[in-house]
Amino acid sequence: MKDNSFYNKIHRLGRITVVCALISFMAVPFGLAAVNGISMNIPEILKNAIPLLLTFSISGICENLSFMPIIGSGALYMSCVTGNVSNMKVPAAVNAMEVAGYTAGSDRADVVAIIAVAASTFVTTAIVFLGMLFLAPLFEPIYNNAFLQPAFQNMVPALMGALLFPFILKAPKQAIIPIALPIIAILVIGRKVFSSNQSYIMVGVIILSVIYSLALYKKGKISA
Repeated sequence: MKDNSFYNKIHRLGRITVVCALISFMAVPFGLAAVNGISMNIPEILKNAIPLLLTFSISGICENLSFMPIIGSGALYMSCVTGNVSNMKVPAAVNAMEVAGYTAGSDRADVVAIIAVAASTFVTTAIVFLGMLFLAPLFEPIYNNAFLQPAFQNMVPALMGALLFPFILKAPKQAIIPIALPIIAILVIGRKVFSSNQSYIMVGVIILSVIYSLALYKKGKISA
């Protein structure tokens, strides 16, 4: 049985940390504007912010709902505050749990995920800081090389594909809908329209995937 006091403390500390992070993030633009005497056009800010808020709110909610059962609440709080969730923190947590031999959702897996995300945060921060100081001038010609640009532009799809492949192998029947529907949508509505509405499409795919998995379970095709 899960220790409720431990998880209550995790949620309390997570909420406090998220609020402090939001205040810190918002303090930068407001502080700079106040120091430099720059007035803010609130209607113009809202005009540009609301479309972004709607798009990223949907994707953020979907990501949190999908990542939490995998890496646990503690690791998710830390990942959301430190950033780079899907590219770095989730793979680090998943790999750590697999190496330790713990099943996602268990108490020990959650603790391992927290440690993995914390270690990933320290390591990536140190690497970025040192790279900014010493390596950026050396690697700039490589990043800007026209021949290598396609590789850098497809790093995220390659990483997510490698992360998802083990789960597809474990549940191939359930993976049919989440994989097939986006592919069909791209072919029907086009890549441009798909990219502009991918957050809404993601919600639809998740709902249909849940319904499909529930139907497979009721028919006895998959187990709980």
